[in-house]
Amino acid sequence: MIPPPREHREIRRPEFVADARLSAAQNEKRRLRQRHLALRDEINGPEALTLSGFVRNELRASEIFQRAECLSSYISIRSEVGNHGGILRSIEAGKITCVPKVFGKELRLFRIRNMAEDLAPGTFGVLEPLPHCEEIPVEVPTLHIIPGVVFDLHGNRIGYGKGYYDRFLRRVPPSAITVGLAFDCQVVDSVPAEPTDVPLKYLITPERGWIRCS
Repeated sequence: MIPPPREHREIRRPEFVADARLSAAQNEKRRLRQRHLALRDEINGPEALTLSGFVRNELRASEIFQRAECLSSYISIRSEVGNHGGILRSIEAGKITCVPKVFGKELRLFRIRNMAEDLAPGTFGVLEPLPHCEEIPVEVPTLHIIPGVVFDLHGNRIGYGKGYYDRFLRRVPPSAITVGLAFDCQVVDSVPAEPTDVPLKYLITPERGWIRCS
């Protein structure tokens, strides 16, 4: 069942101030990040749980997910689309399930077999795999579940500004499937893209379901 469109409540948001040291594209990314983080944070807890459930169900029911023997996924924090349940289902299905860990400026992947025993708070308070977990090369997973703050219909994304997933996506083989999970308020027609950016192949939102990026 597709949920009805949300009505966004008007709330006071911090005014965006451009930084003269940055390019027009960089300032536009900052503006979009600030605006859409506020929109995402506006979704209340019960509603976010329901909408996240629609997204997870779309992912798990897909042939893309069913056929993936090895996948990687971010672990949701704050107001991101919740995916802890999706990671658990992947493990229960016997898939090689990998999550990222920060090393310097790089994300590396590690297999987890039990969320309670293999994860602990790490960088920025995000759950990360413990030292006993087996490292899996980025080239191995055939499906990567990617987070973001803003996405467009071409698969471009804006993250939190640290560039971890920008660098990560450059190491993912072109044959792998990359999927962004988002609430509909996070999707816009276009975002500024750099020549080195690697667009995602699909998005999933509660209202639109699967979106094949152009």
